[in-house]
Amino acid sequence: MKFSEKDIARLALFPEQNPNPVLEADLRTGTITYMNPAARQRFPELEEGHEGHPLFAEIKKKLSLRKDFKCEVVVEGCFFEQKIYFLPDSDLIRVYSHDITEMKQIEKNLSRLASFPEQNPTPIIEVSLNGDITYFNPAFLIHFPDFYERKLEHPALLAIRNSLEKYRSGELREGSTEIRLGQKYYEQRHRLLHDSGVVRMFSIDITLQKQNEEIIREKNKDITDSINYARKIQQSILPSEEILLRNYPDSFVLYRPKDIISGDFYWYADIGAYLLFACADCTGHGVPGALMSMIGSNFITHIVNEKEITTPDGALMELDKRVRKALRQDEEPESKDGMDIAFCALQKEKRVLHYAGANRPLVLVRNGELREYAPSKFPIGGQFNADKKFEDNKLLLEKGDCIYLFTDGIADQFGGPKGKKFMKKRFYELLQRICSLPMSGQKSSILVAFEDWKGQLEQVDDVLVMGIRI
Repeated sequence: MKFSEKDIARLALFPEQNPNPVLEADLRTGTITYMNPAARQRFPELEEGHEGHPLFAEIKKKLSLRKDFKCEVVVEGCFFEQKIYFLPDSDLIRVYSHDITEMKQIEKNLSRLASFPEQNPTPIIEVSLNGDITYFNPAFLIHFPDFYERKLEHPALLAIRNSLEKYRSGELREGSTEIRLGQKYYEQRHRLLHDSGVVRMFSIDITLQKQNEEIIREKNKDITDSINYARKIQQSILPSEEILLRNYPDSFVLYRPKDIISGDFYWYADIGAYLLFACADCTGHGVPGALMSMIGSNFITHIVNEKEITTPDGALMELDKRVRKALRQDEEPESKDGMDIAFCALQKEKRVLHYAGANRPLVLVRNGELREYAPSKFPIGGQFNADKKFEDNKLLLEKGDCIYLFTDGIADQFGGPKGKKFMKKRFYELLQRICSLPMSGQKSSILVAFEDWKGQLEQVDDVLVMGIRI
């Protein structure tokens, strides 16, 4: 650059030690006519010309006004407040560029921090990506009064300490965790604020919630322990499978409660020439169903052993009477609890089967052909009905015949590709397909078909299937 004596006299007025860039430019030629040391150090590239340089981005927009003005510009992430003066009798402008980056950051922090409710009871803290604590609200000190002593090493900041490197690398944008400090529990939610380059964390006091969860957990454990014990009692009442296998080795019982205990039950007894067996579905499942199943099982045992009623139709009539009496259903019309049941008496030597059903059928598969024996359309229990009776069915069986008793748990199960019920028709088709398998194989096939159909859906009811090959 070459300067005249007039220029030198004018430039002598500039404070050469000014830490902020000061320069002059010729509007006509587009050249820089003066740069102070701060400008040369900060923008050395300007000595080659200012055309296209971001320092002049806002200036160019207002040059046509031909009067002094102020503006702000951002150059490589730094903020500059510019004051532009038109020098008289020339095409020169003088530009003072004051670095206000720090002030802008302070303003941003003040604006941001002003939005924090200082009375918020939730502890709030901010930590820069370099690990500097830049803000914390009064609640943080109330909850963590020893914070000043330990700063970033305080256990309340463990989540941030462990996450800072991931925030710096961009691997993490937000996260949450739970911590326990003394007797207090906190859910900590933290996220990166990109504009300010800090990680903000809220420590939400969840102590009461955790205490309530613990109470609920303890109560659930007590209830579950009680139900598990009830399961042992219920299973002890169910007959030993040995009785069935001793009489008919090729047989099975598939018993799969929806809950720990079941509203379905099976029953059988060997009384000399006859094998008596039943399959029942009580009102409800879980605890209510299990209580009803124990009532039903005990009543049947008493009816057969004490009353010596062994015909299926007679046994069901007596069972209906006892259930209605036990539940006081003649006195309380709203009570409709009871059960559906299929009851059989099989004369072993002669292969004669007597069957009666209360809303539960019997299925016979012979040589691949399936036949359903329909039940009477009355449940066990409910209001007195003078027309209620349970029809006796007499079947002459052949060697190799397969007979099945079952509740509605499989047919009512939702699943498959469209989330629909399995349905009785599909179950009957399954029985026809697998009837040639040993009964143990049939049991496995039924269970696999049930699980495949159910998929990830919840089991909707207790499942019970009995199968006997003559």
